[in-house]
Amino acid sequence: MTQSRLQGMLWTAASLGGFLTIWWLVTDGLGIANTLLLPSPVAVAESIVHLAASPHLFSGDLYGGSLIGNVLISLGRVLAGFAISAVAGIALGLLIGTSPTLFALSDPALQLARQIPPISYIPLALIWFGLTETSIIFIIVAGAFWPIFLNTVAGIQATQPVLVRAASTLGATRQQLVLRVYLASALPQIFTGLRLSFGLAWSAVVAAELIGSSAGIGYLVMHARLIIATPDVIAGMLAIGAMGVVADMAFVAAERRIFVYRRR
Repeated sequence: MTQSRLQGMLWTAASLGGFLTIWWLVTDGLGIANTLLLPSPVAVAESIVHLAASPHLFSGDLYGGSLIGNVLISLGRVLAGFAISAVAGIALGLLIGTSPTLFALSDPALQLARQIPPISYIPLALIWFGLTETSIIFIIVAGAFWPIFLNTVAGIQATQPVLVRAASTLGATRQQLVLRVYLASALPQIFTGLRLSFGLAWSAVVAAELIGSSAGIGYLVMHARLIIATPDVIAGMLAIGAMGVVADMAFVAAERRIFVYRRR
């Protein structure tokens, strides 16, 4: 383990420890906060253990399954929406990014569409698809598509013209130019788009589940709010945050492994 990584872990531990200490002082320690509104970290920890230890993974119990089961349901939806977004975003980005004419024609409409937040699509998704899995996946794609698409277009347009000319001089076909020159040059930016997209996919699935689902971590949080089970609400929020952190760490590790030349 390098010294910088060890130092980073120590800073992380100190930050989390300080946060938990202040939280405990405000609740159990000094009794400043109303524990019904802000439960102590001990109560939240007990809630996490109780919800995660349930033998009913996907059915039964108060929230239709355990904390782990609801997280897995949300994760499955995120992966499905993310996969659709990745394929569509990269394919459309390649098509538009390599064609100045298509880019000029589509850019105004695309700039308008990307400003619409994913949560705005929820009423439309419910009208089109009802309370179904398709509706949730649609909302995820509406949020996760744009970072991948925009980074793909930006990466392709940043390709050095000298590389394109050199490949063309050597007899590269249009397909070879797209796949071996443009796509290869844009890969670092595409990977950044994928990383951003996965985070947005988590935000979108939670928003969709809060309104139109009977399972998943967003549903658990909403159900807990209705019965004023504040420790369960915070437990669900922490589960969402933990999944986001793990996913981001996985992307960072993959990026360091794939793009070795970018290591510092």
